[in-house]
Amino acid sequence: MHEAIKVSNVSKVFSRGYLRKSHKLVLSGIDLKITEGDRLVIVGESGMGKTTLARIMADLEWPTEGQVLWFGQDIGRMSKKEKRLLRGSVQYVHQDPYSSLHPAKTIFNIVADPLRYAHGLKSKDLRKRVKELMEMVGLTPAEYFFNKYPHHLSGGGRQRLAIARALTTEPRVIIADEPISMIDMSLRASIIKLFKDLNDQYNIAVVLVLHDIGAAKYFTYEKGEVAILYGGKIVEKGEGTKVLDNPLHPYTRVLINSSPVADPELARNRQVEQLRSYAVPIRTPDSKGCPFAHACNYYIEKCLERDPQLVPVEQNHEIACHVFCNRDGVI
Repeated sequence: MHEAIKVSNVSKVFSRGYLRKSHKLVLSGIDLKITEGDRLVIVGESGMGKTTLARIMADLEWPTEGQVLWFGQDIGRMSKKEKRLLRGSVQYVHQDPYSSLHPAKTIFNIVADPLRYAHGLKSKDLRKRVKELMEMVGLTPAEYFFNKYPHHLSGGGRQRLAIARALTTEPRVIIADEPISMIDMSLRASIIKLFKDLNDQYNIAVVLVLHDIGAAKYFTYEKGEVAILYGGKIVEKGEGTKVLDNPLHPYTRVLINSSPVADPELARNRQVEQLRSYAVPIRTPDSKGCPFAHACNYYIEKCLERDPQLVPVEQNHEIACHVFCNRDGVI
């Protein structure tokens, strides 16, 4: 399989303050890749850099350092014309389905306008293609929705409409930022299943940004990778079942053990490790050490002085943790 998106040593620094002299390190040394037809989930709490990473992958934001490749081409070195030719191959679905859709456009035109622009479709062909895309994402019967507006749809319906719009350019990659966070709990599984179906049936590579561990497990159970982000760094990544069923990094274990479970008895009896601190430190380009060291119960002196690098612990499973490496895999 060919590489769809490759992120190499990407860092992002935001300047703050009146004179822009204060700097916040949001991402640091990120390496990721996704092949065509694959699945990737970026997991972490709010403020860990997930959305910034997704926006950089979609070329909606520039990295401070590093390189992003689309299908082997460096998007930082592309001309506007070259980028325009590839733009339709990578589509981005925003987190908020309420504000990402034009409220004054009919549902038909929201899907039809990109088809007119990208493919020059008209009349019967246009109507037929809009119908196909809406049925593909589960908005059926399609004709019922043609003359309605986004406010007539539920949150799940709006997210489906946003996905239908993303499909108009026949993308090879879809990047979705927290696509289920603003949707009713009962509908979340259906949206994740929709992304799975698009991946399976049309070989579209899908990158999801999630904080829901259960949704990440569901999406990567059959195939795909998971990257765990903390403080702008990937602390653990690999095959979804290996990372989520056998978490090795202390942060990954706490994150999974803190996620809600349906069984009340299990929820009452399970023990969640208490951290030394729950505050996420603001890192700068000069910050040293592991970003999780201030909270970790197992930290050693090296954790405060040197950034841990991802090292393989088994096939398709990497971890960035000095303690794990020092203790031969035992924490």
